[in-house]
Amino acid sequence: MTGGTVALLAMSIGVGAQPVSVTAVKAAFLYNFAKFAEWPPDALAPGQRLSLCVVGANAVADALREVINGRPVESHELTVEIVKADGPIRSCHLLYVSDLDAKRSTQLLETLKGASVFTVGDGDKFAELGGMAQLILEDDRMRFAINIRAADHARIHLSSKLLRLAKIVKDEHDAHR
Repeated sequence: MTGGTVALLAMSIGVGAQPVSVTAVKAAFLYNFAKFAEWPPDALAPGQRLSLCVVGANAVADALREVINGRPVESHELTVEIVKADGPIRSCHLLYVSDLDAKRSTQLLETLKGASVFTVGDGDKFAELGGMAQLILEDDRMRFAINIRAADHARIHLSSKLLRLAKIVKDEHDAHR
């Protein structure tokens, strides 16, 4: 991980000479998640397009298009699609969902069981509900939590460099054991 990437993953919102919008920071995090994840070959073949999907946050999709403009991840061209929660989400490689309550998040995650989709949300307890990553705005800093068990179930390998920067969480039902 380069120093610039670490800076992106620990970015402050509105601090310093040039304020950065929450939307732009979320887009940068999504791009970096894609960079530091590895999908199984049956989910993402060499040279296949890596599909980044967004539900409920068109502004994040627009910012993500700017971030990825001409930047591949490994040998994969990146595409950004706006999708509906009840749409073809199993064809996404990375799926960002915004503003879903716990019930709708649980339903969406249930739909994705068995699929190699890197799920990212900003809803309360998204990672504990079974999402792979949760973006958390705390004291004007964007942070993130990772649910390693969710990544394992989706057969997505996460870089140790990414995991070192994350707050690691467990599924709610695992936390009670």
